[in-house]
Amino acid sequence: MIETVQQVIQVKDIDYYMSLSYPIQLVYDQEEGDWEAQILDLPGCMSDGADPNEAVENMKDAQYSWIEVCLERGNEVPLPSTENTYVSSVSLRKDTEA
Repeated sequence: MIETVQQVIQVKDIDYYMSLSYPIQLVYDQEEGDWEAQILDLPGCMSDGADPNEAVENMKDAQYSWIEVCLERGNEVPLPSTENTYVSSVSLRKDTEA
């Protein structure tokens, strides 16, 4: 049976998107002393933690909530730009804004 594009789109739910490997950008914030995690493919989807593992673990909840709201509003959820789970470089940033 051949499915239409509309039928394929309707099948995608939160579990589908959570199963995809979105690249996560990790940045150490020297000013705050914590790690910030962000999924650039999901604008505004970010979290933080005391260490990189905690930041990534917290990101799962943020990612779930981001996708949930997007689907509730009837918006299209962007697909990952790459299959890598983590961005290979970690940058150090010192926030100078007070």
